[in-house]
Amino acid sequence: MSSGLAPRDVGVTFVAHYPSRCSLVFPFGAPSLHPHREAAPLLLFIFSFVNPSYSRRSTRLLVALCFSLPFATPSFASAPRPTINSAVSFDTLAAPADTTNALLTATPADSLPHIHPRDAQGRISTYTVAPGVTWYYPKPKPFAWAYHIPRDLGQFPGYAFRKENKDTFIGLAVGSLALWVADQAIIDWSQDVGKQLGLKAASTQRTLIHIPFHVGSANLPFEFNVPDNLNSTFYFLGDGWTHLTVASSFWIYGGIKKDNRALQTSSQLGEAIFSTGLVVQTLKRLTGRQSPYVATQDRGEWHLFPSYNRYQSFVPNYDAFPTGHLATAMATVTVIAENYPEYHFIRPVGYGLMGLLGYAMLNNGVHWASDYPVGIALGYAFAKIAVRNGRTRVEEAPADPASVHGTGLQHLPRPKPWFRRGQLAPYAYGPFTGASWSLRW
Repeated sequence: MSSGLAPRDVGVTFVAHYPSRCSLVFPFGAPSLHPHREAAPLLLFIFSFVNPSYSRRSTRLLVALCFSLPFATPSFASAPRPTINSAVSFDTLAAPADTTNALLTATPADSLPHIHPRDAQGRISTYTVAPGVTWYYPKPKPFAWAYHIPRDLGQFPGYAFRKENKDTFIGLAVGSLALWVADQAIIDWSQDVGKQLGLKAASTQRTLIHIPFHVGSANLPFEFNVPDNLNSTFYFLGDGWTHLTVASSFWIYGGIKKDNRALQTSSQLGEAIFSTGLVVQTLKRLTGRQSPYVATQDRGEWHLFPSYNRYQSFVPNYDAFPTGHLATAMATVTVIAENYPEYHFIRPVGYGLMGLLGYAMLNNGVHWASDYPVGIALGYAFAKIAVRNGRTRVEEAPADPASVHGTGLQHLPRPKPWFRRGQLAPYAYGPFTGASWSLRW
């Protein structure tokens, strides 16, 4: 039966007429017609060959049926497109035609993955991103990202310094140490490759907007710069303006479409980026590592706990460790990928752009390779914290009350191969009864 088949379905119908032998039918026709009416002329045509005694009668029936199609009753021709929810026993194959549709139930469109319903106010708050995975996103309050920053900073120690993260910390320490040993060789090799490719090592940008701003003796101008060469373009991928533009884009889209997930993504990006930045800047001012392009020795000097005035007098001499650009980029990619898991290209594209950014900072001498692991880990951690606080998992009601209390470990079944995923359903049309087998992918 082709009635349960969407445009991408494959359907094969076996029709059995008991006085004669079985026929194999491939139903096809315009989707706007009822499936029974589509298949009927073809069935009569086939049976005229299966049993020659039916030839004259089937020809008359075929002509009459073709003239009667436009006048079919709504209950017959306008039946909903059913979806098979469970296998049907062969005991029901001989069901009368008027009860066939009762054996099938229609699946609401909003229950399908990637189709998100709107509430009474026209907002989208609940998102089914995969079968059995639904998230609820409340609409964020104005400037919620700002007053959530202290909360995220307070949750960071409990999230990061857990027993299960022991292996992660060991990996960060070992990886950073190994990269520190090879730092000078990595910088030299990266800059040699840049020269061969014609990439300028200098990070040059053009200032479009400059507004002076001072806090005491600190000079903190408001600037908007754009890159003017390829290596600087890669470096600009980690600039704060780039990521704030991404966050603003989600905010604008969410406001226009009344999409709470987009609004929450914008808010989470804000709090993750600024929380990460506060921790990164604190570590820079504690460690005081020289950047490669101003280093006075191989792998740079470490000036632990430089004074505020000393740090501000020549920032590149103290702000290499850890990287803030990659930390911010990692936070952005993680927030978006966590909130939009159905878009599988986000992480590969994001990590690819982070790779270009990482190389650009080696080529222009802004960072050492060993500055990267800790910065990336910080961006990832604050992104996970922001996402965790910004959404709620919608739990489905358990079918078995005993499952509320758990039944121990349960091994998930392996998915069936495609050729075993077919669904059987009864088929009945006049004197013809049989079964249909449909495959969905």
